[in-house]
Amino acid sequence: MNTLGLVAKNPEYKGTSILRGPSFFENKMEEDEGESENNSFEADLELETSGDQDLETEEEFIPSQLNILPSITTDDEPMRKYSFKLKHNESGNILTVQHTVTEVGQRLRIQMAACCFNDQSNKLVVIDKRGNIFVFDFVSKRYWRLNIRMPKAKLIRPSPLHRNDYIVGNKMGEIYAIDVDKSIVSASSQVGSGAIEELSWSSNGLQGSRKCTTLMRFGSEAILVSLKTLSVSHQLEFDESRYTLKFAGFLPNSDQFFTCFTNDSLHVWSSHSLGTLRSAQPIRARDRRLRLLPAGKSVPEITLRGPNDSDVEDELAFECKDHDFSDGLLLAYCFTPDGNKLCLSTLDGYLLVLSTVSFDLEKMYRLTDFVLKKLAFLPQPKERILFGITARNQAVMLDLAHTDEKLIVQRLNAISLGLSRDGKLLSIISKCGEVNVWSTCRLFNALQAHTICLSKLKSTFKQQKSLPTCTVSGCMNQELRHLLKPDRLKAMLKEYGCYPDKYRFLIWTSLLELPCNGSQFQSLIKLGTPSSVSDKGRNLKIRNDSQRRGVIKVWGCLSLWCKVIGYADFVPHFIYPFVKQLPKNGLVSFEVVATLILNHFHLWFEFHPLPPSNYLAMCENLLQRCDEKLCKFFKTLEVSSMDYAWSLLSNAFSEVLEEQQWLILWDNIVTEPPFFPIFLVVAYNLIQREVLLRLPDKRAIVAFFHDQNPVDISKLVSKARKLATKCDAKLHPQRFIQRFTPIPKGVYPKFLKYPSKWIEQQEEQTDKITKSHQEIDARIRHLELEEVKMMERLENGLKQEEHARRIKKMEELYAHTIQREEERLTCQRKMLIAYQMEVRRRKSEVMTKLQESEQRRKVMEMEKDIDVLMHNIERERRRHNQEMQLAQDEIHNQEMDLLAQRYTNECEGAPLAEKYYDKIQKLCQERDQLQNSLRKMTMETVQPTGGSPLLSIENSIVEILQEFADIINTDRSGT
Repeated sequence: MNTLGLVAKNPEYKGTSILRGPSFFENKMEEDEGESENNSFEADLELETSGDQDLETEEEFIPSQLNILPSITTDDEPMRKYSFKLKHNESGNILTVQHTVTEVGQRLRIQMAACCFNDQSNKLVVIDKRGNIFVFDFVSKRYWRLNIRMPKAKLIRPSPLHRNDYIVGNKMGEIYAIDVDKSIVSASSQVGSGAIEELSWSSNGLQGSRKCTTLMRFGSEAILVSLKTLSVSHQLEFDESRYTLKFAGFLPNSDQFFTCFTNDSLHVWSSHSLGTLRSAQPIRARDRRLRLLPAGKSVPEITLRGPNDSDVEDELAFECKDHDFSDGLLLAYCFTPDGNKLCLSTLDGYLLVLSTVSFDLEKMYRLTDFVLKKLAFLPQPKERILFGITARNQAVMLDLAHTDEKLIVQRLNAISLGLSRDGKLLSIISKCGEVNVWSTCRLFNALQAHTICLSKLKSTFKQQKSLPTCTVSGCMNQELRHLLKPDRLKAMLKEYGCYPDKYRFLIWTSLLELPCNGSQFQSLIKLGTPSSVSDKGRNLKIRNDSQRRGVIKVWGCLSLWCKVIGYADFVPHFIYPFVKQLPKNGLVSFEVVATLILNHFHLWFEFHPLPPSNYLAMCENLLQRCDEKLCKFFKTLEVSSMDYAWSLLSNAFSEVLEEQQWLILWDNIVTEPPFFPIFLVVAYNLIQREVLLRLPDKRAIVAFFHDQNPVDISKLVSKARKLATKCDAKLHPQRFIQRFTPIPKGVYPKFLKYPSKWIEQQEEQTDKITKSHQEIDARIRHLELEEVKMMERLENGLKQEEHARRIKKMEELYAHTIQREEERLTCQRKMLIAYQMEVRRRKSEVMTKLQESEQRRKVMEMEKDIDVLMHNIERERRRHNQEMQLAQDEIHNQEMDLLAQRYTNECEGAPLAEKYYDKIQKLCQERDQLQNSLRKMTMETVQPTGGSPLLSIENSIVEILQEFADIINTDRSGT
């Protein structure tokens, strides 16, 4: 499990409360009656800037556009505000904002970078990629441009701290707080080094305090910022090196934030302790629920396109540079307005709804033919209406309660969307550089009307017996044929321009009167695919294997029905578009192509393998009559009808038309007479005349008829009908093309309008060539067998010779090997003796070193004992010295006491010398004895030196005697 590390930047960050204003008007969009009609426009709002032109002058010449001067005014100059009107239409698009500038005499449209609604849902703030900021007030119907610019802006959000403040983040990691009413930047800060991709804040406790923490994501990094000071409080660091951060944002109505990593794991963190509270794996939960899904139950599916659309696969054809599969399957997320649900879209086409409390999977939907890369929930109805942007940049509106109900809001170029807080306005930024504002109420009403219309149509078409479809075992009944009369179908085609997608091939079956000969078709299939078709079918460049097999099956049946078709190389290209539309109904594809060959294109094979010159000549004659200049141009560049007519007919117009146009064209072909394709070829050349005349050479013209080019299909069909109506009878193709004759029931009539003799000769030559090849192959096999036998005999002789040679080599090798082994053993013995001698020598050296080591150890022990003994002697000597010093001090004290006492006693009468003469003499004798005893005691340990303690004692005794002598002399002289 991932853990979160953080670096404290500014732990003291304060929040604020939200200042709420009055609620937004109830979707009434009234016009401002007091505004002048000359300055308000009920059209697309185009913000045009021009270098040195005045606003009022520009308005006189361009009344349908609003022009804003590019110069930035000073702060003291008041901002000029201009009025606008909202559009009133049923589509729901109430405002379109564009910004156009004039540079070097050219008009240039600047793309919009970001936009958002304020919290009161009555203002829209738009920033273009040059940093210009425009504010649109939907209450006063006025807009103005701020005097400041925000270059390289990435996103903008309304600030929760002050009503008029907005938070802007750019691609350089800078964040700004701007006041749109005063047109000032109130605060700014550099919070990162990359583009700010996500910005959300904690909405818990905003009303009660000024504290608000903002979470910002820069790619795979995230930080916490104090919204009041715009200072970074914490840098979020994740310790998981294998996975990187993909999403990060605060949970609604909470002080917790969640993160999503590239392994599709969700983690919820506390913004206070920054610890993990819970985690979830939505993809694993989805897979587990799919595995445990009961039999008979399925996941609700949402489909954008109809069942007959063939380019459904392209819906998921996004580039790897836009979506990296290594980043996991989770693609986008959004919360419900009440914050109770989290909706996730996946890269493999699923929509997951999780509870924000437990992160358990509650609902999931299967997106069959599209992927959502942006999401937003409508507040009302609750958890039901979802707006999104698909991988093909379509803005869609989905009803999750009724998955059949959906609405495409914008078909092209949508890159981002935003909903107002009350959910009444929707903004969509387009790649073409504009911002479209939609009324969600009108979109919801359109969705409901669309649903009601579809239900009424279904009830209208609903009958007691369901409409049968053409199958191999059945055919269209007479009742249905009576309902689908050609006159009714022609009227329907004239009214709507095409047939309904759901019943198109049923109508084709009725118009071409297909018999649905199932048993005969099965008989053709049982005959197998001719070798010529199967060999050529391997080289067909069709990516879809099932479609390639279908083309080969129908082509094989046609070649069995008519031999020449198996030798015509253009036939698979002609068959492919029909097989692609009917991949599971080969019978109808076969009978459609066979009916067209019998009626429309029976002249194509009359000169096979040469081109159908008669058929192409009709196209060339008609083109010559209609546009002689174009024909001369073709002849000048040596462009023939093979280039401008056969290239269209041989592939049934499938190369030059996209799929829906091709279906509309063939709706008209099967309805009109068989000669109608000739007039379509001529009409296509006439419509593309101006383009063709400007092509430089034949190569460019030939390539032109093999590429898709812009063409109005209704105009093409109308042009062909006019040509058919006004065509001269002498040139009209109906002289050479018979009337429509359907295939009869129960039999497939033979098609014989081709050079059968050539085919027979071709088959005979093919048989002869096949037999020759077989004979050559037999002879080659015989020669190969003989060669194999010879090689076997040669190999046996060579094997024996080689065997003997190898045995001799092996014997020599073994002898050399034994000799080398003996030499190696002798060498090893010598080495062993040398090693033994070396070991003995080293052993003696080791013994010598051990003896020396033992001697050194004993010497060290003796030295240690001597050191201990010297230490003990020194300690005893110091102890004796101390005792002698104490004794000396004691003697000195006693002597002083005696002298003092004697002096006291003798001073009373006789002189001191006489009085203490005997005692002094006795004292001198004791002194001499003491000195002698001291000398004896210290003679053994201390040498008599000038600095010894005994000498000091003697000196002190001499001094005492001198004092006594002085005292005696003093007494004598006094007496």
